[in-house]
Formats: sequence, C-alpha cells, structure tokens
Amino acid sequence: MSGYITLNKPISEISKILKDKYNHIEDTYDKEEIKKFESLRNYINNTEKYPVKEKDVKNFIQNKDLNNMDLEVLADVEVYWLSDKCLYRYLRACKWALHDAKERLVSTLVWRREFGIVKLKEEVKDVKEREKYLGFDDISEENETGKQLLLGYDNDLRPILYLKPGRQNTKPSQMHINHLVFMLERCIDLMDENLQEKLTLLMDFKKKHDDLTGLPKTKPSMRINIQTINILQTHYPERLGKALLFNMTWVAKSVLQMSLPFMDPMTKSKIVYDVKDVEKYVQRNQLDKEYGGSILFKYEHDEYWPALKQIILEKRSKRYKDVNL
Repeated sequence: MSGYITLNKPISEISKILKDKYNHIEDTYDKEEIKKFESLRNYINNTEKYPVKEKDVKNFIQNKDLNNMDLEVLADVEVYWLSDKCLYRYLRACKWALHDAKERLVSTLVWRREFGIVKLKEEVKDVKEREKYLGFDDISEENETGKQLLLGYDNDLRPILYLKPGRQNTKPSQMHINHLVFMLERCIDLMDENLQEKLTLLMDFKKKHDDLTGLPKTKPSMRINIQTINILQTHYPERLGKALLFNMTWVAKSVLQMSLPFMDPMTKSKIVYDVKDVEKYVQRNQLDKEYGGSILFKYEHDEYWPALKQIILEKRSKRYKDVNL
C-alpha cells in the first residue's frame, strides 16, 4: 500500500524530524522548591541502608525499630535511579510536601526491590542473584498475542505503550501486573530522559482481533485494575504524559467509571477519550494504521520479542556503561 510502512518490530530510535520539531523546555524551580529538593537529596545521600520490605517503610522513615528490619546498601543502579530528575518528580507529585515525597520515594525504592525490577535479569551474571529479577523470558508468554506493545513516539518524544485487553491470552493473575510493570520499565529504557521523562499509553478496547482465535474468555479484574492504578500513581509519578483511548465499549466505559474514584485528578486530566484528531498527539509514521497511522503492523512474537530484547539491552548497555550491574 502506497504511503504505508510495514513493520513487525519496535522502532528503536526517535526520528530526527520529531526531535527537530520538539520544543524542549527545561523545568525551572523557585528558591523554596530548590531548598526542598536539596533537603531530599541530603537525606538520600546521607542514608546508607534502606529496607527490603515495603511494610517497614513507615517505621524506617520515623527512625523506629530499625534493629528489627532487614536493611541493604544501595546498589549502584539504585544510586543512578535516584537522580535529581527522579527526586524532582516525587516532589512535584507530592505538591512539594517534603515528608510525603521522602516517604513515597523510599516506598518506591523498596517496592522496586520486592518487585524484582532494580535490575534486568539478563544483565545479572550471578545465577542465584538473577532469580530475584524479572526478565524477558519470564514475561514472554504473557505477550505472545501482542497485548502490550512498544511502538513509536508521540509528538512530544514520549514512547508509546499500546495496551490491548482484547488480545488477552491468560487469566487474571499477578503475572498481568508483572507484565505491565515490566513493559513500563522498558518504556523508560526507550526514553531520552534529557528531553522527555514521560510516556504515552494507547489503550485499545476492541474486543475481537481478526488475527486471533481461541483466546480464553476473561473478565476484567477490578482488584487488578485498582492495584495497577495504585502502582502507576504511587511508583511512577509524573511519568504519564497522555492516555489515548480507542474503541471504547460499554464494558470498558463501565470498568473505567468504576476505576475513576481511585485515580488522582492529575491522572484523570491526561485521559483522552475516543481520540478523533490523532495527529494532534502522534505523527502518522509513528502510529499503527488501526489508529489512524501509516504503520502496517503485524505482531509476530518470535520476531518482535527478541528484537525488543536486543534494543533494550543495547540501550541499557550505553546508559549504564559506568554503572556496576
């Protein structure tokens, strides 16, 4: 088809045309905000060890009962994660309430340890340590139908994560949450954080896909929906740029309505329902044809998944070249 691009793999780099069009504006902060940032930075720099269990965070912040909790020093990759940009994200998300930002930041640090995403399994050489972390092989089965997809960048250089519940191939379980968190982490790997710290979600609620048959009938799990919203808001603050919603069925609308009370106002404000003028958000050559783009995309797991793995490992190798993984 003339004017269309055939793809079955991720787009690894932000195009020069997009970068040239993008008007990057550096964040600016007043004296009071900088003072709070410096206080948070001093706290992080002067705290040698942190808990490994989320249940210990409140006591840890209050400096209570420290002898009865397991504490570990920061890994080099955790020090890297605790960047100035990261600290500012938590302060902004907590409306500059220093104590709240401190508790939330430590909570995420500990949650990342428990969840197994401090490192990527494929990068860990020690066999015993490797089992603590999620890797591509752990998530592969969940993505066999392409129900989550990293493809393209929006007009603000945000990587786009497609969520397609109509391609669901497994029953509701903790693995659904593991899958989403893993893909969010890979989305962050694709970012050029000097230009952009946020991502765009594209959610397609179409129930049936012509290339798939025999999928199990599953109902959306409210428990998993609420847990997912909590993870996004608590542990990925200031990461969502836009959520573009397509093919809203009455079931999807009902589930969304039930989920809205659990969303903060900032998250709600980023949702775009039943997108019409898609080029307002994404150029056609960065978007699947199904949503108004010019990419003829076919998900082939044996092609896409190894390609994504290679792209991510190469990007992380460059990003963490001076970090001991």
